Amino acid sequence: MGKERKWCCVLWKVSLAVLCFAVVSVIGASYACADTAPNGSYKKTCTGIYYNESSDRITSASCKKMDGKSNTTQLKNANQCISNGGDISNCDGTLECTGVNLPSVGSYQRSCWCCRMVGSTLGCYCNPKKGKSKWTTLSNASTYSDIWNDNGKLKGK
Repeated sequence: MGKERKWCCVLWKVSLAVLCFAVVSVIGASYACADTAPNGSYKKTCTGIYYNESSDRITSASCKKMDGKSNTTQLKNANQCISNGGDISNCDGTLECTGVNLPSVGSYQRSCWCCRMVGSTLGCYCNPKKGKSKWTTLSNASTYSDIWNDNGKLKGK
């Protein structure tokens, strides 16, 4: 009876060791196969970034807002943004593809950020002389020869 008990104990220990090895191998493989998120300025202010390469989507990221709080956000077509010359930006806690097809005229880009075109409308967060940045838009932006930030508001002529 003593030998059977020892044999059972040894068998149990070996089985446990094999199980532990299998679990560690699977966990390690999942980390080794994790998709690398595309580059972008968002990486400076976002953490816990999860990217799915097959769907080209940042499925989750925790990004800082202007008020210091964090927001969980996601973004579709992440690599497509980079391929089109854009930047993946943290825009007040939300991931956005910015900088694609922006008008290159004027000084607005010096004091405005997270700029993006939606149709013919330019939208940016712009810094006022005093206070917090706020979202502002300028319709028909591509028709202007000069665009600037007028105390937190986009203007053009």
